[in-house]
Amino acid sequence: MPNYKWTINLSIATPMILVASIIISGGGHGFTDQLIVLFPWASAFLSLEVEFLFYFFAIVQFPVYGLLYDKAFNKVKTLSVVAIIHLLVATGVLFLKYR
Repeated sequence: MPNYKWTINLSIATPMILVASIIISGGGHGFTDQLIVLFPWASAFLSLEVEFLFYFFAIVQFPVYGLLYDKAFNKVKTLSVVAIIHLLVATGVLFLKYR
């Protein structure tokens, strides 16, 4: 059986990070930039008023990152690519939010 260490760890941590971020942001009525930085894929749906898509992508995002890392042959390169894409998407969503 393959080792899915990071997929399992991030699957456990994701709901806790999501709930803490929503509480800190005031339930969506306050400062939501930390949600955008932590969950950029899900934050693209914040302006569409489709909460299901936000929660779905927020819960799936970090376990997918863990799965990519667990399955990678070159872990350093995979981690770098995932981090760069994550930061680019977060920057894009933040830019569109304040535009």
